[in-house]
Amino acid sequence: MRGLLVDDEALALLDLKRQLTRIGGVEVLDTFQDVAEALEAAASAKPDVVFLDIDMPEINGLEAAERLQDIHPSVEVVFVTAYEEYAVKAFELQALDYVLKPVQTERLALTVRRIEARLKDKDEAAPAPSSPAFIRCFQRMQIEYGKQEQLAWRTVKAQELFAYLLFRKDQLVRKDTLVEILWPEVELKKAYTQLYTTIYQLRRSLEAAGISVKIANAGNSYSLDLGGIASDVEQWENRLRNEEELESLSDEQYEEWLNLYRGDYFEEHGYLWAENERQRLLNLWRHHAMRFAKKMERKGKEALAADWYLRIQQRLPYAEETYSHLMKLYARQGERSLAEQQYQRLREMMREEYDAEPSAEIQAWYSGWKRA
Repeated sequence: MRGLLVDDEALALLDLKRQLTRIGGVEVLDTFQDVAEALEAAASAKPDVVFLDIDMPEINGLEAAERLQDIHPSVEVVFVTAYEEYAVKAFELQALDYVLKPVQTERLALTVRRIEARLKDKDEAAPAPSSPAFIRCFQRMQIEYGKQEQLAWRTVKAQELFAYLLFRKDQLVRKDTLVEILWPEVELKKAYTQLYTTIYQLRRSLEAAGISVKIANAGNSYSLDLGGIASDVEQWENRLRNEEELESLSDEQYEEWLNLYRGDYFEEHGYLWAENERQRLLNLWRHHAMRFAKKMERKGKEALAADWYLRIQQRLPYAEETYSHLMKLYARQGERSLAEQQYQRLREMMREEYDAEPSAEIQAWYSGWKRA
Protein backbone atom coordinates (compact mmCIF):
# COMPACT_ATOMS: atom_id res chain seq x y z
CA MET A 1 0.00 0.00 0.00
CA ARG A 2 1.07 3.58 -0.69
CA GLY A 3 1.55 6.00 2.17
CA LEU A 4 2.41 9.54 3.21
CA LEU A 5 4.04 10.50 6.52
CA VAL A 6 3.32 13.83 8.21
CA ASP A 7 5.12 15.12 11.30
CA ASP A 8 6.65 18.50 12.10
CA GLU A 9 9.67 16.78 13.67
CA ALA A 10 12.27 15.71 11.09
CA LEU A 11 13.80 13.02 13.33
CA ALA A 12 10.37 11.52 14.03
CA LEU A 13 9.73 11.31 10.27
CA LEU A 14 13.07 9.58 9.66
CA ASP A 15 12.45 7.07 12.44
CA LEU A 16 8.92 6.29 11.27
CA LYS A 17 10.04 5.83 7.66
CA ARG A 18 12.92 3.58 8.79
CA GLN A 19 10.60 1.36 10.82
CA LEU A 20 8.00 1.11 8.04
CA THR A 21 10.74 0.12 5.58
CA ARG A 22 11.89 -2.58 7.97
CA ILE A 23 8.35 -3.89 8.52
CA GLY A 24 7.44 -3.83 4.82
CA GLY A 25 4.02 -3.46 3.24
CA VAL A 26 4.07 0.34 2.97
CA GLU A 27 5.59 2.20 0.05
CA VAL A 28 6.39 5.63 1.49
CA LEU A 29 5.60 8.07 -1.31
CA ASP A 30 6.83 11.13 0.56
CA THR A 31 7.29 12.71 3.98
CA PHE A 32 6.10 16.16 5.09
CA GLN A 33 6.71 18.52 7.96
CA ASP A 34 4.06 20.92 6.68
CA VAL A 35 0.41 19.84 6.81
CA ALA A 36 -0.71 22.10 3.97
CA GLU A 37 1.87 20.56 1.66
CA ALA A 38 0.81 17.08 2.72
CA LEU A 39 -2.84 17.83 1.97
CA GLU A 40 -1.92 19.16 -1.44
CA ALA A 41 0.12 16.03 -2.17
CA ALA A 42 -2.68 13.74 -0.97
CA ALA A 43 -5.07 15.31 -3.47
CA SER A 44 -2.91 14.16 -6.38
CA ALA A 45 -1.19 11.05 -5.00
CA LYS A 46 -4.35 9.44 -3.53
CA PRO A 47 -2.45 7.42 -0.91
CA ASP A 48 -3.93 4.36 0.76
CA VAL A 49 -2.76 5.46 4.19
CA VAL A 50 -1.45 8.60 5.90
CA PHE A 51 0.50 8.49 9.15
CA LEU A 52 -0.35 11.80 10.79
CA ASP A 53 1.11 13.42 13.89
CA ILE A 54 -1.53 14.85 16.21
CA ASP A 55 0.37 17.77 17.68
CA MET A 56 1.17 19.92 14.65
CA PRO A 57 1.97 23.64 15.01
CA GLU A 58 -0.49 25.13 12.51
CA ILE A 59 -3.25 22.57 12.00
CA ASN A 60 -4.28 20.03 14.62
CA GLY A 61 -3.76 16.50 13.31
CA LEU A 62 -7.39 15.61 13.90
CA GLU A 63 -8.53 18.63 11.89
CA ALA A 64 -6.03 17.67 9.18
CA ALA A 65 -7.61 14.20 9.10
CA GLU A 66 -10.97 15.84 8.40
CA ARG A 67 -9.51 17.68 5.46
CA LEU A 68 -7.94 14.46 4.22
CA GLN A 69 -11.39 12.85 4.28
CA ASP A 70 -12.77 15.72 2.24
CA ILE A 71 -9.95 15.33 -0.31
CA HIS A 72 -9.76 11.54 -0.39
CA PRO A 73 -12.70 9.90 1.47
CA SER A 74 -11.36 6.33 1.34
CA VAL A 75 -7.92 7.11 2.82
CA GLU A 76 -6.90 5.31 5.99
CA VAL A 77 -5.45 7.54 8.69
CA VAL A 78 -3.12 6.43 11.48
CA PHE A 79 -2.68 9.02 14.20
CA VAL A 80 0.75 9.32 15.79
CA THR A 81 0.81 10.89 19.24
CA ALA A 82 2.93 11.33 22.30
CA TYR A 83 1.19 9.79 25.31
CA GLU A 84 -1.78 11.98 26.16
CA GLU A 85 -4.38 10.02 28.03
CA TYR A 86 -7.39 11.98 26.80
CA ALA A 87 -6.38 11.57 23.16
CA VAL A 88 -5.75 7.83 23.48
CA LYS A 89 -9.13 7.34 25.20
CA ALA A 90 -10.83 9.30 22.42
CA PHE A 91 -9.17 7.13 19.74
CA GLU A 92 -10.04 3.89 21.51
CA LEU A 93 -13.62 5.00 22.03
CA GLN A 94 -14.03 5.79 18.33
CA ALA A 95 -11.98 2.76 17.17
CA LEU A 96 -9.43 4.92 15.34
CA ASP A 97 -5.93 3.70 14.51
CA TYR A 98 -3.12 5.26 16.49
CA VAL A 99 0.46 4.61 17.56
CA LEU A 100 2.21 6.20 20.50
CA LYS A 101 5.52 8.02 20.47
CA PRO A 102 8.16 6.76 20.77
CA VAL A 103 6.88 4.39 18.10
CA GLN A 104 7.36 0.72 18.93
CA THR A 105 8.06 -1.55 15.94
CA GLU A 106 5.75 -4.34 17.11
CA ARG A 107 2.81 -1.97 17.63
CA LEU A 108 3.46 -0.30 14.28
CA ALA A 109 3.62 -3.68 12.51
CA LEU A 110 0.26 -4.67 14.04
CA THR A 111 -1.29 -1.43 12.79
CA VAL A 112 0.13 -1.95 9.27
CA ARG A 113 -1.25 -5.51 9.10
CA ARG A 114 -4.66 -4.34 10.29
CA ILE A 115 -4.82 -1.66 7.60
CA GLU A 116 -3.64 -4.14 4.96
CA ALA A 117 -6.51 -6.41 5.94
CA ARG A 118 -9.03 -3.57 5.71
CA LEU A 119 -7.77 -2.49 2.30
CA LYS A 120 -7.96 -6.10 1.09
CA ASP A 121 -11.54 -6.35 2.32
CA LYS A 122 -12.38 -3.12 0.49
CA ASP A 123 -10.84 -4.43 -2.74
CA GLU A 124 -12.66 -7.75 -2.55
CA ALA A 125 -16.00 -6.32 -1.54
CA ALA A 126 -18.33 -4.74 -4.04
CA PRO A 127 -18.63 -0.98 -3.57
CA ALA A 128 -21.21 -0.26 -0.91
CA PRO A 129 -24.39 0.61 -2.78
CA SER A 130 -26.24 3.69 -1.76
CA SER A 131 -28.81 2.36 0.70
CA PRO A 132 -32.35 3.70 0.68
CA ALA A 133 -32.44 5.41 4.05
CA PHE A 134 -34.91 7.21 6.27
CA ILE A 135 -34.32 9.37 9.33
CA ARG A 136 -36.59 9.23 12.35
CA CYS A 137 -36.74 12.07 14.86
CA PHE A 138 -40.11 11.51 16.54
CA GLN A 139 -39.47 9.84 19.90
CA ARG A 140 -35.88 8.77 19.17
CA MET A 141 -33.07 9.66 16.78
CA GLN A 142 -32.34 6.83 14.37
CA ILE A 143 -31.36 6.23 10.76
CA GLU A 144 -32.92 3.25 9.03
CA TYR A 145 -31.32 1.83 5.90
CA GLY A 146 -31.08 -1.31 3.79
CA LYS A 147 -33.32 -4.14 4.93
CA GLN A 148 -34.72 -2.63 8.12
CA GLU A 149 -31.28 -2.03 9.59
CA GLN A 150 -30.50 0.82 11.96
CA LEU A 151 -27.26 2.76 11.99
CA ALA A 152 -25.31 1.87 15.13
CA TRP A 153 -24.19 4.94 17.04
CA ARG A 154 -20.74 4.36 18.49
CA THR A 155 -21.41 6.82 21.32
CA VAL A 156 -24.34 8.89 22.60
CA LYS A 157 -22.35 12.01 21.72
CA ALA A 158 -22.09 10.85 18.09
CA GLN A 159 -25.87 10.46 18.03
CA GLU A 160 -26.43 13.90 19.55
CA LEU A 161 -23.91 15.51 17.21
CA PHE A 162 -25.72 14.11 14.18
CA ALA A 163 -29.08 15.12 15.68
CA TYR A 164 -27.92 18.72 16.11
CA LEU A 165 -26.53 18.93 12.59
CA LEU A 166 -29.85 17.54 11.35
CA PHE A 167 -31.74 20.14 13.38
CA ARG A 168 -29.63 22.82 11.68
CA LYS A 169 -29.54 21.15 8.27
CA ASP A 170 -28.69 23.34 5.29
CA GLN A 171 -26.97 25.76 7.69
CA LEU A 172 -23.34 26.20 8.68
CA VAL A 173 -22.82 25.11 12.28
CA ARG A 174 -19.78 26.53 13.99
CA LYS A 175 -17.38 24.07 15.60
CA ASP A 176 -17.16 26.14 18.77
CA THR A 177 -20.96 25.97 19.04
CA LEU A 178 -20.83 22.17 18.88
CA VAL A 179 -18.10 22.06 21.50
CA GLU A 180 -20.13 24.32 23.80
CA ILE A 181 -23.28 22.23 23.41
CA LEU A 182 -21.81 18.73 23.55
CA TRP A 183 -18.77 19.09 25.80
CA PRO A 184 -19.44 22.20 27.92
CA GLU A 185 -17.48 21.02 30.97
CA VAL A 186 -14.47 19.60 29.10
CA GLU A 187 -11.21 21.52 28.75
CA LEU A 188 -11.16 23.17 25.33
CA LYS A 189 -8.33 21.18 23.74
CA LYS A 190 -9.84 17.92 24.91
CA ALA A 191 -13.28 18.99 23.70
CA TYR A 192 -11.99 19.66 20.19
CA THR A 193 -10.29 16.25 20.21
CA GLN A 194 -13.67 14.70 21.03
CA LEU A 195 -15.36 16.72 18.29
CA TYR A 196 -12.89 15.79 15.56
CA THR A 197 -12.79 12.09 16.47
CA THR A 198 -16.59 11.94 16.61
CA ILE A 199 -16.98 13.61 13.20
CA TYR A 200 -14.30 11.31 11.74
CA GLN A 201 -16.06 8.17 12.97
CA LEU A 202 -19.52 9.40 11.97
CA ARG A 203 -18.32 9.82 8.41
CA ARG A 204 -16.82 6.34 8.47
CA SER A 205 -20.03 4.80 9.79
CA LEU A 206 -22.21 6.53 7.19
CA GLU A 207 -19.84 5.53 4.39
CA ALA A 208 -19.69 1.90 5.53
CA ALA A 209 -23.49 1.69 5.60
CA GLY A 210 -23.78 3.18 2.11
CA ILE A 211 -25.83 6.09 3.43
CA SER A 212 -25.45 9.13 1.16
CA VAL A 213 -25.41 11.70 3.99
CA LYS A 214 -22.35 13.96 3.93
CA ILE A 215 -20.85 16.03 6.74
CA ALA A 216 -19.03 18.85 5.00
CA ASN A 217 -16.15 20.70 6.60
CA ALA A 218 -16.14 24.44 5.94
CA GLY A 219 -13.25 25.93 7.87
CA ASN A 220 -14.58 26.70 11.33
CA SER A 221 -17.99 25.12 10.61
CA TYR A 222 -19.77 21.97 9.47
CA SER A 223 -22.88 21.48 7.38
CA LEU A 224 -25.05 18.43 6.77
CA ASP A 225 -26.05 17.36 3.27
CA LEU A 226 -28.80 14.74 3.46
CA GLY A 227 -28.42 13.76 -0.19
CA GLY A 228 -32.18 13.67 -0.68
CA ILE A 229 -32.85 11.42 2.33
CA ALA A 230 -36.14 12.29 4.02
CA SER A 231 -37.10 12.39 7.68
CA ASP A 232 -40.38 11.63 9.43
CA VAL A 233 -40.63 15.21 10.72
CA GLU A 234 -40.10 16.64 7.25
CA GLN A 235 -42.72 14.37 5.67
CA TRP A 236 -45.20 15.06 8.47
CA GLU A 237 -44.81 18.82 8.24
CA ASN A 238 -44.94 18.90 4.44
CA ARG A 239 -48.44 17.46 4.51
CA LEU A 240 -49.38 19.78 7.36
CA ARG A 241 -48.55 22.84 5.29
CA ASN A 242 -51.00 21.82 2.58
CA GLU A 243 -54.40 22.62 4.11
CA GLU A 244 -56.26 21.65 0.93
CA GLU A 245 -54.71 18.20 1.01
CA LEU A 246 -55.60 17.80 4.67
CA GLU A 247 -59.22 18.76 3.98
CA SER A 248 -59.40 16.17 1.21
CA LEU A 249 -58.28 13.32 3.46
CA SER A 250 -60.75 10.72 4.65
CA ASP A 251 -61.13 10.30 8.40
CA GLU A 252 -58.99 7.16 8.24
CA GLN A 253 -56.23 8.95 6.32
CA TYR A 254 -56.30 11.93 8.67
CA GLU A 255 -55.97 9.64 11.68
CA GLU A 256 -53.17 7.72 9.99
CA TRP A 257 -51.33 10.99 9.39
CA LEU A 258 -51.77 12.04 13.04
CA ASN A 259 -50.39 8.66 14.12
CA LEU A 260 -47.12 9.38 12.29
CA TYR A 261 -46.35 11.57 15.30
CA ARG A 262 -44.91 8.63 17.27
CA GLY A 263 -43.62 10.78 20.10
CA ASP A 264 -42.14 14.19 20.74
CA TYR A 265 -39.12 15.44 18.81
CA PHE A 266 -36.07 13.53 20.14
CA GLU A 267 -38.25 12.71 23.16
CA GLU A 268 -36.14 9.86 24.54
CA HIS A 269 -32.95 11.90 24.50
CA GLY A 270 -34.14 15.08 26.20
CA TYR A 271 -31.79 17.38 24.32
CA LEU A 272 -32.14 20.82 25.89
CA TRP A 273 -31.25 22.61 22.64
CA ALA A 274 -34.24 20.91 20.95
CA GLU A 275 -36.84 22.11 23.47
CA ASN A 276 -38.28 24.97 21.37
CA GLU A 277 -38.61 22.77 18.30
CA ARG A 278 -40.11 20.01 20.44
CA GLN A 279 -42.78 22.37 21.76
CA ARG A 280 -43.51 23.80 18.31
CA LEU A 281 -44.14 20.37 16.82
CA LEU A 282 -46.14 19.22 19.83
CA ASN A 283 -48.40 22.27 19.58
CA LEU A 284 -49.01 21.56 15.89
CA TRP A 285 -49.94 17.96 16.68
CA ARG A 286 -52.22 19.11 19.50
CA HIS A 287 -54.01 21.59 17.23
CA HIS A 288 -54.75 18.98 14.59
CA ALA A 289 -55.51 16.18 17.05
CA MET A 290 -58.11 18.43 18.74
CA ARG A 291 -59.48 19.35 15.36
CA PHE A 292 -59.87 15.68 14.48
CA ALA A 293 -61.43 14.76 17.84
CA LYS A 294 -64.02 17.56 17.55
CA LYS A 295 -64.80 16.48 13.99
CA MET A 296 -65.41 12.91 15.16
CA GLU A 297 -67.63 14.20 17.98
CA ARG A 298 -69.72 16.21 15.52
CA LYS A 299 -70.09 13.11 13.34
CA GLY A 300 -71.39 11.10 16.30
CA LYS A 301 -68.25 8.93 16.49
CA GLU A 302 -68.03 9.56 20.20
CA ALA A 303 -65.88 6.55 21.12
CA LEU A 304 -63.22 7.63 18.62
CA ALA A 305 -63.49 11.25 19.77
CA ALA A 306 -63.06 10.20 23.42
CA ASP A 307 -60.02 8.09 22.50
CA TRP A 308 -58.33 11.09 20.87
CA TYR A 309 -59.20 13.48 23.73
CA LEU A 310 -57.60 10.97 26.12
CA ARG A 311 -54.50 10.69 23.92
CA ILE A 312 -54.13 14.46 23.87
CA GLN A 313 -54.67 14.58 27.63
CA GLN A 314 -51.99 11.94 28.18
CA ARG A 315 -49.44 13.90 26.19
CA LEU A 316 -50.59 17.34 27.44
CA PRO A 317 -52.02 16.76 30.94
CA TYR A 318 -52.10 20.47 31.84
CA ALA A 319 -54.53 21.54 29.09
CA GLU A 320 -57.96 22.25 30.61
CA GLU A 321 -59.74 21.89 27.25
CA THR A 322 -59.52 18.09 27.01
CA TYR A 323 -61.05 17.59 30.48
CA SER A 324 -63.96 19.83 29.51
CA HIS A 325 -64.66 17.97 26.26
CA LEU A 326 -64.45 14.57 27.95
CA MET A 327 -66.77 15.58 30.80
CA LYS A 328 -69.44 16.76 28.39
CA LEU A 329 -69.02 13.79 26.05
CA TYR A 330 -69.32 11.27 28.91
CA ALA A 331 -72.30 13.18 30.30
CA ARG A 332 -74.13 12.85 26.96
CA GLN A 333 -73.37 9.13 26.96
CA GLY A 334 -74.79 8.75 30.46
CA GLU A 335 -71.37 7.80 31.84
CA ARG A 336 -71.72 9.78 35.07
CA SER A 337 -68.80 8.17 36.89
CA LEU A 338 -66.42 8.91 34.00
CA ALA A 339 -67.61 12.51 33.77
CA GLU A 340 -67.12 13.00 37.51
CA GLN A 341 -63.70 11.35 37.30
CA GLN A 342 -62.60 13.86 34.65
CA TYR A 343 -63.78 16.77 36.78
CA GLN A 344 -61.92 15.52 39.86
CA ARG A 345 -58.76 14.97 37.81
CA LEU A 346 -59.05 18.49 36.46
CA ARG A 347 -59.43 19.92 39.99
CA GLU A 348 -56.39 18.00 41.23
CA MET A 349 -54.30 19.07 38.27
CA MET A 350 -55.28 22.75 38.64
CA ARG A 351 -54.54 22.78 42.37
CA GLU A 352 -51.20 20.98 42.06
CA GLU A 353 -49.90 22.85 39.05
CA TYR A 354 -51.52 26.30 39.29
CA ASP A 355 -52.87 26.53 42.85
CA ALA A 356 -56.20 27.38 41.28
CA GLU A 357 -59.66 25.97 40.62
CA PRO A 358 -61.15 25.04 37.21
CA SER A 359 -62.50 27.96 35.19
CA ALA A 360 -65.80 29.51 36.24
CA GLU A 361 -67.40 28.25 33.03
CA ILE A 362 -66.47 24.63 33.75
CA GLN A 363 -67.55 24.90 37.40
CA ALA A 364 -70.90 26.32 36.34
CA TRP A 365 -71.45 23.53 33.81
CA TYR A 366 -70.49 20.86 36.34
CA SER A 367 -72.79 22.27 39.04
CA GLY A 368 -75.71 22.47 36.58
CA TRP A 369 -75.07 18.93 35.35
CA LYS A 370 -74.93 17.54 38.90
CA ARG A 371 -78.30 19.16 39.72
CA ALA A 372 -79.93 17.81 36.57
